[in-house]
Amino acid sequence: MLNLSLAQKIIDTCIILISWAAAYIVRFYFLSGQQGLGLTFLKISPFIVLITLYSFSKASLYQSMRLSSRFKEIYSVFRANTSASIFLVILLYFTSQERISRATILMYYGISTVLLVLFRITARNILRRVREKGRNLRHVLIIGNGQALIDYIHIARRFKDSGIRFIGWMDSHGRSQEEKVNIPELTGTFENIKSSKKPDAIIISYEGQESYKTSKFIAEHYNDVTPIQVLPELNYSMVGNQIEDFSGIPVISVNQPNLNPYELLLKYGGGFILTLTGCICISPILFFVALGVKLSSPGPILFGQKRVGLDGKEFLMWKFRSMRVADDSKQTQEWSNKENPRKTKFGDFIRKTSLDELPQLLNVLKGEMTLVGPRPEQPFFVEKFRHEIPGYMLKHKMKPGMTGWAQVNGLRGDTDLNKRIECDIYYIKNWSLWLDVKILFLTIFKGFINKNAY
Repeated sequence: MLNLSLAQKIIDTCIILISWAAAYIVRFYFLSGQQGLGLTFLKISPFIVLITLYSFSKASLYQSMRLSSRFKEIYSVFRANTSASIFLVILLYFTSQERISRATILMYYGISTVLLVLFRITARNILRRVREKGRNLRHVLIIGNGQALIDYIHIARRFKDSGIRFIGWMDSHGRSQEEKVNIPELTGTFENIKSSKKPDAIIISYEGQESYKTSKFIAEHYNDVTPIQVLPELNYSMVGNQIEDFSGIPVISVNQPNLNPYELLLKYGGGFILTLTGCICISPILFFVALGVKLSSPGPILFGQKRVGLDGKEFLMWKFRSMRVADDSKQTQEWSNKENPRKTKFGDFIRKTSLDELPQLLNVLKGEMTLVGPRPEQPFFVEKFRHEIPGYMLKHKMKPGMTGWAQVNGLRGDTDLNKRIECDIYYIKNWSLWLDVKILFLTIFKGFINKNAY
């Protein structure tokens, strides 16, 4: 029997090819345009399929979506298809000799997104009706006394159409029916219970002095065909959830963000192209700001300051100079404040409008920064805050950005540092290309002119 994941890939492939063909037909048969690109479109088709299927796989769209909301699945489809389309544009830009019109790619993106989303919605509705009739259910046996089990059950029951049925609880050690969320207690040997209940999966978790029972159970039943899933007892917060295999030993990274390398490539590659294009477009603005800085006070146009970036490495971050040149180098280690006497009138203007930040486009082109990310601090403050603020150094797990989640939430200048760090950690934990797009969009309305920008 064809498994669900393979069926989804086959249908997605058909949708991708139909969308690509539809975009071609609309563009060249119903609208005026180039002719004779049919062979080129056929050559590109396999790459579109492979890129999109890979993007969907990385977005976990071919895994079980039982414990995922309808909205999350639709959003994942939208995000993955957009990432694939952006990558396609970049790939064609650097490799294709024939020019594929942007209108064609845009039409393909629109058609494929609508069809892929409609397919997922239809599939969910069909599965829900099938499960309401008692088919395609997942019967789960709970074993152990861990609090993680109760959390798992509560989450599973939030998704009404998941098809998960808890058939019983073994070895709960006196937990009340209320604690067990009315799952019946099962007594007897595991073999007898498994034979009578026929579970599709076993969820096990022990805590405290009985945690050894988890390893014992796995050792005794490792060769069973029924899937065994372990809920580990973790009492600390994690930024990521990367699990590596170290010669058979599972190793969990707790302070490394779980970043998709494919999306990171799009982030940095797309950011570079956008920055290069932006530098050309705003070159007149850069010229007039540079002229204003030069006329406002003696000294260099640009001001370079050491900042701490990715993995704690220092780099020189550039700004348009907004202050008179300091006599004492220690004055450059000041926390940003509104009443700095060295600030010029023109400097006050470019700070309030964030025009002083534009030279950091050079840092982006050099690969030291990116358009969106946690804002970098001076080494002096980094060394100070790392001993005062828990989790502060986690912000250095990504390249620093010209704008960030903290900045679009009004946390600039002399604002609450703890809240800024919370925003940075939130950004790292929840990073996606779409969060970057959202931040860039909000920067236009909130970031450039801000009451805390000075």
